[in-house]
Amino acid sequence: MAKKITEKKNTPKTAEAHARFVRMSPRKARLVTNLVKNMFALDALVQLRFVNKKAAAIIADVIKSAVANGANNFKLKKEHLFIKSITVDGGPKLKRYMPRAQGRASELRKPFSHINVLLEEKAGKARHTVAGLGFEKKEKSEKTSEAKTSKEELAEEVNKPSTRNQIDKGEQDIKKGTVTQKRRLFNRKSGV
Repeated sequence: MAKKITEKKNTPKTAEAHARFVRMSPRKARLVTNLVKNMFALDALVQLRFVNKKAAAIIADVIKSAVANGANNFKLKKEHLFIKSITVDGGPKLKRYMPRAQGRASELRKPFSHINVLLEEKAGKARHTVAGLGFEKKEKSEKTSEAKTSKEELAEEVNKPSTRNQIDKGEQDIKKGTVTQKRRLFNRKSGV
């Protein structure tokens, strides 16, 4: 007897990635994951690039891994991947002790986190492209020379004589002792 294997045609394709035993409090990591819930993956990576938290870099790496899993294993398009769920679960806690007054010891708990990302292919498309998010191959080309010229232009703007003279003038005033009242207020003990 041969068994029939039936495939579900309308099931959405998903990709997932996990980061386990991340040395960070789950509560602090959830602050960052709540920012990127229900976003396209590439848009979430752009959003995380500008978040000033330790968890942002770690969560961005997990999302990149999930996008790469979907693209390589299931042939999903990166622009269509949507964050279906992103969770941060609590892991084990390291227990350490700190001496306190009168011979007591207080416990320090250092928690771990498990970060889980589930991506799903959706009909829409991400607003941002793949460029600049760490997915492109690094090749030596004319783009690097263009970047150098723009950096050189920025350096020239910074070193303009007008701004440089203002900086030098401020340093000279400090050396002479002609410092404003506001500066004196914060440097009373230094004698400036």
